[in-house]
Amino acid sequence: MTAKLNWGIIGTGFIADKFAGQLPEAPGAGLVAVGSRALESAESFCSVHGGKPLGSYAELLGEPEVEAVYISLPNHLHHEWTLRAIKAGKHVLCEKPLASNATEAEEMFDAAEAAGLVLVEAFMYRCQPAVKEFIERVRDGVVGEVRIIRTNFTFNRPASDSDPRYHVDMAGGSIMDVGCYCVNLARALANAEPTSCQISAHLHPSGVDDYAVGSLAFGDELLSSFTCGMRVDSDHTTYVCGSRGHLSIDFPWLGSGSFTLFTDEGPEKTTIEAPMSHYALEAAAFSEAVSGEAPPWITREDSLGNMQVLDDLRKQAGIPC
Repeated sequence: MTAKLNWGIIGTGFIADKFAGQLPEAPGAGLVAVGSRALESAESFCSVHGGKPLGSYAELLGEPEVEAVYISLPNHLHHEWTLRAIKAGKHVLCEKPLASNATEAEEMFDAAEAAGLVLVEAFMYRCQPAVKEFIERVRDGVVGEVRIIRTNFTFNRPASDSDPRYHVDMAGGSIMDVGCYCVNLARALANAEPTSCQISAHLHPSGVDDYAVGSLAFGDELLSSFTCGMRVDSDHTTYVCGSRGHLSIDFPWLGSGSFTLFTDEGPEKTTIEAPMSHYALEAAAFSEAVSGEAPPWITREDSLGNMQVLDDLRKQAGIPC
């Protein structure tokens, strides 16, 4: 039985709304307070989801009942507010990508470990039962020797100066926003860190990459490619191709819970129903990590490895990090 955990949310954007909306499904989870730069925004948010509205992030960290903080802010603020939350004695679930660069991420984990607190990067998709099973089957050799991995995550939205994704100094860009998922899944499927990486990125006039194509090599035998973008339509299918067949999952990031194995014997579809909604799964997994019932689904090593690849890719693209 997962222990009760009192949550505070920093930020009132789209993903925070999703998280708060599904939080009641997670065993023992309760929303205590919400912090925003504007009290009116927090009041509007809390009128829907409950909790105490607060007109600053710092006020939320001062709430004694808050045990865990979900940080849903632009990328460049993750480092500061994670460190401040840890200093206030709060466990932290921080949205992806964890930080602006690997150096910041390492400082965040060092602080959490020194304080005896839990810090997890919020790759929600990795909590989905179908995604976990998909990864395990690949590692168990269902497609034989894995030779090619292809991942993809794009969306098509007009560029806007008000969107942090279009600001270099806010650690924006498609590599950071959605490419981070592709890199994370490829590394999980390979069960290894890439030995090399390459990127071809289209740069928006703002200086960030708005779409990109990348590749990762895991030694001499396994190659992975990915596409990511903020102004392009595409499917989101991931393929894992091996010596005895291939697996496909249509939308690992927020999908229906099914994947298909293709071999000489024909296709075999697997569907795994999730016991609760996507963000509720994440909140429940975080509670288990805090209580010691289970290890974090995204470890320190996983987050730091992912950030290092993102740093390398952006440096190649000429994007400051």
